[in-house]
Amino acid sequence: MRLALTSIRPRRRPTWLGWLLIATIILAFCLTFIANLYAFLAPEKSPHKGLMVVEGWIHDFALDDAITLYKLGDYEKIVCTGVPIETGSYIQQFESYPEMTADRLRKLGIPENQIITAIAADQKKDRTYLSAVALREAFMAYNLESRDLHLITVGPHGRRSRMLYQKALGPEYNIGITCLDPASYDAGDWYKGSEGVKVVMTEWIAYIYAKLFFHP
Repeated sequence: MRLALTSIRPRRRPTWLGWLLIATIILAFCLTFIANLYAFLAPEKSPHKGLMVVEGWIHDFALDDAITLYKLGDYEKIVCTGVPIETGSYIQQFESYPEMTADRLRKLGIPENQIITAIAADQKKDRTYLSAVALREAFMAYNLESRDLHLITVGPHGRRSRMLYQKALGPEYNIGITCLDPASYDAGDWYKGSEGVKVVMTEWIAYIYAKLFFHP
């Protein structure tokens, strides 16, 4: 028996037509991914009743839309969630996004007794989850009994946000969500500008991390 360290075997390789087919399939996959990524990350889900939960960092136009939904809908109260403000907090009267947004709501006509703030712990990571934990604590502090929530956020943050709120609150809560349009780029053409690409792809990576690796 002859011992050998190498061997010669015939191999099949794609022809130019085969390579063209492979490239076409890859291109079609990429285009489908791009076309559906924003909608996947920014879902619309019911219920739209019970407690409206507004992420405190949303921009002014989104907050205007949230107030319109609140006035037209069947809601008990509106809860502002979020974290402490890091930039400029020493030159303004608000130390957190929930406090700032609560004041924005009051100035836009929402009665004081319908507004609740839920301020998360000041941490560098997992801030959305900690905001949901603060909401859970607000349920106990204010004796809130509703199990229906309508989470209001902006853009592709929505799917990850809803998932983390569900983790923090538990399966007994029904969490609907509305993702309002971002202010800095066009949601329909997010891939045509650097801001849209940066935000959407960052949220996609963050969602994968939260889905696969984050454990409360």
